[in-house]
Amino acid sequence: MRRGINKKIQERTCNLIGEHNVDNFSTKRIAIVGLGGVGGTALEALARSGFLKFVLIDCDRVEYSNLNRQILFSSEDVDLRKVDVAASFLGALTDGIEAPFHNERITEDNVEEILGKYRIDFIVDAVDDVKGKVALIKYAHKHNIPIVVSVGMGNRLDPTLIELLPLDKTTDDPLAKSLRHQCRENGIDCSSVMTVHSKEHPLMKSETPNSMIMVPSAAGLFICYYIVKYFMNEED
Repeated sequence: MRRGINKKIQERTCNLIGEHNVDNFSTKRIAIVGLGGVGGTALEALARSGFLKFVLIDCDRVEYSNLNRQILFSSEDVDLRKVDVAASFLGALTDGIEAPFHNERITEDNVEEILGKYRIDFIVDAVDDVKGKVALIKYAHKHNIPIVVSVGMGNRLDPTLIELLPLDKTTDDPLAKSLRHQCRENGIDCSSVMTVHSKEHPLMKSETPNSMIMVPSAAGLFICYYIVKYFMNEED
């Protein structure tokens, strides 16, 4: 366990799950792709749980319309790049953080170039576009890297209806349906793709998904839980 401020921060985490688990977390590098409502909460939760190594990927800048649900950002950050703000947040949280970042949109054309620079232990897919999701899933499967994929969280309100389940078990979710089709087109077994999914029926249909903080942040916390349990099991 590293000495200094991080040890103090993680005292109660160590008491709950054991210092050996927190030591293990600190060696793992997590790629967070998409730093919005889901990815931002997942990133903060993981950093507060003892993970110190990340790769941050997002192509957007902070907008006022993000601030009702995206916990990493404030009005002072509007117009700044999300990756810059996220990296600064991590650096202020604790010592020992490693968080290289890329202000890019993940595609089939650049996923190998970007992620291939690092030894990635887990991928969090919190992007909105299906093509980016497929690129990440294909990369993860090719390189035998575990991945968890966030599917539709927009137009929903109830955080208690978030669940972890394979992509082939998702229902009532247009994004997941499209992703299933694309995965099958690419020869990917949908039962092998773990998702964070809401079983709540969307409250409305709209071209731009609407949301409050509850559902995206609950999804981010579920992602953190899934990754924590994954690496705790590794130590069993």
